[in-house]
Amino acid sequence: MTETKPGSDQPAFSRIVTHDDLDGVVCAALASLAKGIEVFLFTGPGSILDTGLGIGPHTIVCDLPHHPEAGLWFDHHAGNLEDYRLKGGDPAAIRGAFSPEKSCARVVYNYFAGSVSFPDFLLDTVEETDVIDSFDYRDIQEWQRETPGKAIADTLRGTFPSFRERTAYLRHLIRRIRAAPLSEVAGEPEVRQRTAAYRETAEKNRVLIERIGTFLPGDAAREIVLLDTTGMKHDPALIKSLAFLSFPEAEAVLEVRSLFRQKRKTNDLGFSLSLSPRLEVQASSRDVGDIMRTLNIGDGHRGAGAGRVSCASKAAMLKTKDEMLQRILTLWQGQSRPSAVSGSGSSGRGAAD
Repeated sequence: MTETKPGSDQPAFSRIVTHDDLDGVVCAALASLAKGIEVFLFTGPGSILDTGLGIGPHTIVCDLPHHPEAGLWFDHHAGNLEDYRLKGGDPAAIRGAFSPEKSCARVVYNYFAGSVSFPDFLLDTVEETDVIDSFDYRDIQEWQRETPGKAIADTLRGTFPSFRERTAYLRHLIRRIRAAPLSEVAGEPEVRQRTAAYRETAEKNRVLIERIGTFLPGDAAREIVLLDTTGMKHDPALIKSLAFLSFPEAEAVLEVRSLFRQKRKTNDLGFSLSLSPRLEVQASSRDVGDIMRTLNIGDGHRGAGAGRVSCASKAAMLKTKDEMLQRILTLWQGQSRPSAVSGSGSSGRGAAD
């Protein structure tokens, strides 16, 4: 684990910039309790350098790529650490902490636990975040079992009338998660309402997934379900993990979609790959995050990963899509061979990095 411990020489922190998912929300809840912060901003990995975020020495960045001006940085993605190194960063000099844990919330919790008396229920919150963020379920039944953390995570996958309303909801969750167990937060009327709306969307998703689900050419073993939505005019916002209900014998699901900016379709592509919950992630030879890092398009964990590729034209997009799908399948098949697993090294990064 690479880290610097809390100390009196650190500046007073006034804002947290975090990922806009459950892991990012829990990170912010922990860090804000530790440092008395009430200002929260949310973004994705591709927007960390946006000047509008105002990241500086008084900012804590969580669950996102490194920002050179941040006062503290917490992360657990191997690809982000490698990117930090490639840009000349010294892991030993990180202000904050990096560790390849199942969640960034675990990294933040471990960093502050020696100096902050967190409420006991927050350890349970972190433990559930570990499972959800790494998609580390022992089987389909465990994955389908409803839990408070899943209910809250589902609300963040739903749609919101505006960016402002989503941001307000994320901030509300941070304040509630640091104050109460997940079971209490999940029982709140707004959370229950958003969970119900998500599940209604999920049922519609299942119908679409059964219609478009297929397998990659060359995938004779039918191990990876392919969900290709690039031909659609609008982003269907698929809940791709539902594919395992329709294709229970598959080992993974791969979604390829067109990226949208301000609701306008672009030629850029997004790829997202997740292991089936029927596989024991930690015992499996599969490593989805390593596939994304080897392709140099993104990052992830053993159980789930994502990446994106820019394309100059529709023709380039179609060609790139076919090439990337075949490269993903080749890397996947390579991981099933003992030589590929043993040769990956302790860092978890692929030979092409």
